[in-house]
Amino acid sequence: MFRALKTSFLILSLLASVTAQAEADVKNGEKIYKKCYFCHTLDQPTNRMGPHLMDLQGRKAGSVEGFRYSEAMKQAGENGLIWNDATLKEFLTSPKTMMPGTSMRFWGLWESQIDDLFAYLKSRSEAAPGE
Repeated sequence: MFRALKTSFLILSLLASVTAQAEADVKNGEKIYKKCYFCHTLDQPTNRMGPHLMDLQGRKAGSVEGFRYSEAMKQAGENGLIWNDATLKEFLTSPKTMMPGTSMRFWGLWESQIDDLFAYLKSRSEAAPGE
């Protein structure tokens, strides 16, 4: 009996820790997005120095109408690059390494920062329908 209670307490403690960590990740992701905000919009199809990020998942690279992409980005799209978690993570880690010739003026993020950014973006997309 005591062992089962102890195990239940341990599981609940771990779940509480994971939940608290998830919240911290979203908040940190929001801070990280502020690095992206000046060049990219999330909520409207308006291009700035970079293309908007609406409907980014599953989108072909270099395909936002009206945005002037680098030749490297256009070529990547023509070669079949589709944005998903894996391709975005690789690009955001080091844009110029993944895609030499990109015009994105950003050095990159740590993997943990990218995970936090994804958590933030996911939280926004989940909140959007009920806002």
